[in-house]
Amino acid sequence: MAFFSKKTKNRIQQKSWQGRRTGAYASVPKKEKKRERKFSRVLFWLLLLGFLGICGYILFFSPYLEVDAVSIEGNQDISKREIADQVAKSIEGKYFNLFPKNNFFFVNKENINVALKSKFDQLEVASIEKKFPGTISVLISERKPELVWCSGGVCYFVDRGGLAYGGAAGTDEELRGSGFLTVVDDSAVPVDMGKTKINPDYIGFIEAASSMLRDDLRLDPAESVHTSGIASGEISVKNREGWTVKLGSEFSIEDAKKVMQTLFEKELNEEVRKNLDYLDLRIKNKIYYKIKQAEENKPAE
Repeated sequence: MAFFSKKTKNRIQQKSWQGRRTGAYASVPKKEKKRERKFSRVLFWLLLLGFLGICGYILFFSPYLEVDAVSIEGNQDISKREIADQVAKSIEGKYFNLFPKNNFFFVNKENINVALKSKFDQLEVASIEKKFPGTISVLISERKPELVWCSGGVCYFVDRGGLAYGGAAGTDEELRGSGFLTVVDDSAVPVDMGKTKINPDYIGFIEAASSMLRDDLRLDPAESVHTSGIASGEISVKNREGWTVKLGSEFSIEDAKKVMQTLFEKELNEEVRKNLDYLDLRIKNKIYYKIKQAEENKPAE
């Protein structure tokens, strides 16, 4: 019995030792797997950072994405080269001394718009588009001066919409001599270029009146059109016969023409007009004229 118990005890101890041995060797593969996983993570992040670095270089610093072409459409008097040069100047340099402004993704369309308008008064930018990978397309239109507005000795070009958009070099008479319809504001109110706007209906009235006097009544202007103010709705024009006609928007141009034709036939013939000082048609249903010799206003029915 004692012998049996001893053998059994030895067998139990042997099994216990074998179990501990098996556990010690089993732990080796687990450590290796941990090291492999750690190495894989490090390798993954290195590859990811390298990939992002390459992408960042291609996107932000590579010459491949530099703007190297400018397409201009809609220009007339201004050359495409002048406009393209101004666009190129607006995207020179770097942001924060690091990112190139001429990179396709960093090109600022608003900066281009401001640069073009500050350089060319008559230019109106319709659209600016970026076309991958390195082209800027600019669609423009050029304002045409409808008339010249002079105030306080300074003259400005005004477009059809009434906007005073650019300075006009020369005096009102010099500009009139160049073929521009020139209006002098006797109130001398300053004009804020790019902001001051004249009512387009008033511009139309001035143009129609000038055409009627010159073409229909053969009263060629001797000087620029004058007005008492930008919102007055009135004009006065001295003609080559030596007298001044005063017109107001209350009188339609057609009615004014008929009244003047009737007066010329009945009262103010060519001989009488040699002494005429002015003819005033500014107030509806009221007609005044002044003969220089009489030195008084004479109402006409």
